[in-house]
Amino acid sequence: MKIVHMSDSHLGFSAYNKVDQYGRNIIEEKIYQGFEHAIDKIIKDIKPDAIVHAGDVFHHVRPRIRTLYVFKSAIEKLDKKKIPTIIISGNHDAPKSSSTTSPFSLFEGLEHIHVVHRNEYESIPIRDYVFHCIPFCLDNRAYLDEFSKIKPTGSDVLVMHGLIESLKDKRLRTVGEHELSDSFLKSYFSYIALGHYHNQAQIAENAWYSGSIEYFNFGESSDKKGILLVDLDTNNVEQIDLRPKYMIDHPAIDCTGFSTADLAEELLDLCNEEDIKDKIVRINLKNVSRAAFKSIDPSYRTRLGSSALFLKIRVEYYDDEENDNIQLDSTQLDEAFSRFLEEESQKNKISSEISKDVTTYGRDVMKRAISIHNLGRLHASE
Repeated sequence: MKIVHMSDSHLGFSAYNKVDQYGRNIIEEKIYQGFEHAIDKIIKDIKPDAIVHAGDVFHHVRPRIRTLYVFKSAIEKLDKKKIPTIIISGNHDAPKSSSTTSPFSLFEGLEHIHVVHRNEYESIPIRDYVFHCIPFCLDNRAYLDEFSKIKPTGSDVLVMHGLIESLKDKRLRTVGEHELSDSFLKSYFSYIALGHYHNQAQIAENAWYSGSIEYFNFGESSDKKGILLVDLDTNNVEQIDLRPKYMIDHPAIDCTGFSTADLAEELLDLCNEEDIKDKIVRINLKNVSRAAFKSIDPSYRTRLGSSALFLKIRVEYYDDEENDNIQLDSTQLDEAFSRFLEEESQKNKISSEISKDVTTYGRDVMKRAISIHNLGRLHASE
């Protein structure tokens, strides 16, 4: 029996604020297209006996209508082709309280689609194998309780979502991330299909992370992306690429002594239109002269990334230049702002009559900005 193991689609993820002609986030659309392409390839070319999706179908527990529509269209294709498909919830798409309805509730009842999302163990027999599914649980200890319900049959597949403890240095630090004990990696399973870790990785003789299909941050630029084709009878695992790599994180370039012209030429070499077309690219420059970099025409830098999905130029300036070593805690920006105004007032640059009002207003603005920024970071990690 051959199965496809996939995971971490994160439908609805968006980033970089670059939109197409319809105002849609380009990265979000690329992820939708990649998911649709994967499903079409599975149906037309791979033709497995079953599919396992090991969690995080959605990036948010409350996906938008567009996200739900893309997923609905895909699983209806699989159901029509009568391909048994098992989907478990992950930490991103599972409600974090029992009072919240799971988005997967909308997709129950399809004959060949088995969605496991109610925070408890469920077994699903397909052909000669039993698939033991443990979806996201609210309490980390609950995984052991649910695992204890498994009754091995001799032909068993385990499906779970979380970070195995031996990979704890790979924590994603996302909402609801749970660490799973290595004790779950029992040898009596024919195969263990894991989700959460975005790189394809074999962590035991019979246990794999399929990784994600897409790139979500530059920390994943060297990851292996795709899906796995698993022969449960022979224990053979084949890694399948779905499309060419499209994220590039260039090694840091030492720019000591570079003039404005040198920096511009270096950027031009790295931003060849054909090399960066439809790619997400980060250029890392270190030991850069602040004056030299700021002398580069901003419109020139903008034109450099015109063919890329996204281009980021990360600059580290000389350590000995003025203000380069100043580190501000964002949670204390309002206090730093107050101190700055007080110093300016003492220099008679701000009238004493209005300094108190200016300080109060400025601190309030800073606090609101910090609150909005932190809220955005929280939402981005859901």
